[in-house]
Amino acid sequence: MELASKYDPQSVEAKWYEYWLNNKLFSSKPDGRKPYTVVIPPPNVTGVLHMGHMLNNTIQDILVRHARMEGKNACWVPGTDHASIATEAKVVNRLAQEGINKTDLSRDEFLKHAWKWTDEHGGIILKQLRKLGCSCDWDRTAFTMDEKRSRSVIKVFCDLYNKGLIYRGVRMVNWDPSAETALSDEEVVYKDEHSKLYNLKYYISPEEQSRVERKCDDNVIHKDDKGYYAVVATTRPETIMGDTAMCINPDDVKNTWLKGLHVIVPLVGRCIPVIEDTYVDIQFGTGCLKVTPAHDINDHALGLKHGLETIDIFNDNGTLSNAAGLYIGQDRMDVRKQIAIDLEAANLMEKIEDYDNKVGYSERTNVPIEPKLSTQWFLRMQHFADIALNPVLNDEIEFYPKKYKNTYRHWLENIKDWCISRQLWWGHRIPAYYFKDANGKP
Repeated sequence: MELASKYDPQSVEAKWYEYWLNNKLFSSKPDGRKPYTVVIPPPNVTGVLHMGHMLNNTIQDILVRHARMEGKNACWVPGTDHASIATEAKVVNRLAQEGINKTDLSRDEFLKHAWKWTDEHGGIILKQLRKLGCSCDWDRTAFTMDEKRSRSVIKVFCDLYNKGLIYRGVRMVNWDPSAETALSDEEVVYKDEHSKLYNLKYYISPEEQSRVERKCDDNVIHKDDKGYYAVVATTRPETIMGDTAMCINPDDVKNTWLKGLHVIVPLVGRCIPVIEDTYVDIQFGTGCLKVTPAHDINDHALGLKHGLETIDIFNDNGTLSNAAGLYIGQDRMDVRKQIAIDLEAANLMEKIEDYDNKVGYSERTNVPIEPKLSTQWFLRMQHFADIALNPVLNDEIEFYPKKYKNTYRHWLENIKDWCISRQLWWGHRIPAYYFKDANGKP
């Protein structure tokens, strides 16, 4: 027998993998042996496997093969994930390349394209896992939207709802104006950006101009030929149409002259109160904060605390709504540019500064997210966090390296309720029916 001069993995691996499959060496059925089960973290059907998958599945394969060598009933369950927003974004992009707009399709028409994508890429992924030599029990191959999994999702949702762990409510969420859906915190990626800090003039209301007085030597009072005004610094001037208060820190000596007064929102003309709260950072900008309860999570908290009006100025697609009163129908980013020009033209801009900050982006569509009040479904997480954290605190579960124990603990001790609903066509649907009121609203 002549030996090859060099190893040819293609012929050798294919031969032996076929042998393993034909002899059902990866099959697993319940018997008297000690079970050892791994459920594959299912790859998303958004494309093909990458190096992270290679590493992850190699580690799983080592563990499963080692368990078989020890005589255990080793079961490695393979499968793929429908990856709702990620796959929908991919399908939308493909349709756009074909000159098709998602909004021109019905839901059923769009789903035909989504299933076509899934069939193509799901098959590629499973073939790649086989090429890697993964010793999965292929008879157990699952898909997160197949009939069995779909029934399980509905069952678990209903069980959690009946236990009071799932609820529907109006909350501040991360909104993706491109996909027009709510996102979880984990689907937001923060990027460092070179932005602008716009310093805007909020004039004291005409009726109160005569009441302005210096209350201490440290007061910083602004005045021009139009009268007295406060300066508010913001990176998002396009949101001023939703302002319902200005806030100062009661301990900020430079702004004590503003206590009890009202100011006028520039361009908008709305008269809003000056409120006081220790939340305001005295060191940021001038120490004056515009409060926009519908479009900032911290402003929303201030609004609830101080009983402020909430004005939602954005449509779901990121254009300005009728409630804005100005720039109606224009995209928020276009408005940011235009409103800066208009503020300067009206002499309502004190100055514009360069500013470095972090901006949240949708992980899948790569557009800046918009904090938005929205009616969504949420899962109460504290119950699950306690279950997951206690074994770690009691050293029943150990982390390697040990330093990640503190990271894990920080995550679970600061956990928030999880927004589980999405406004997408691809994916599991919330098993709920809505009754409409007399005005036709659910």
